[in-house]
Amino acid sequence: MKMLTKKTRTSIRDASKVLGVEEKDILERASLFYLDAIKGELEFKKELDFWDYLSDEALAKSNL
Repeated sequence: MKMLTKKTRTSIRDASKVLGVEEKDILERASLFYLDAIKGELEFKKELDFWDYLSDEALAKSNL
């Protein structure tokens, strides 16, 4: 947990004590929740990258 701020580490430790679960379980659940929340954004970025690639391919063919 060295990449987390002291305040975040303290919050995780406190939540762990109150909820009676291990800190690693809180981090795992939080990570999965966050990744699920940004899933749509990641898919949209992939789609934009794909359209950009197709656009580059079309431009390359038109310059021949």
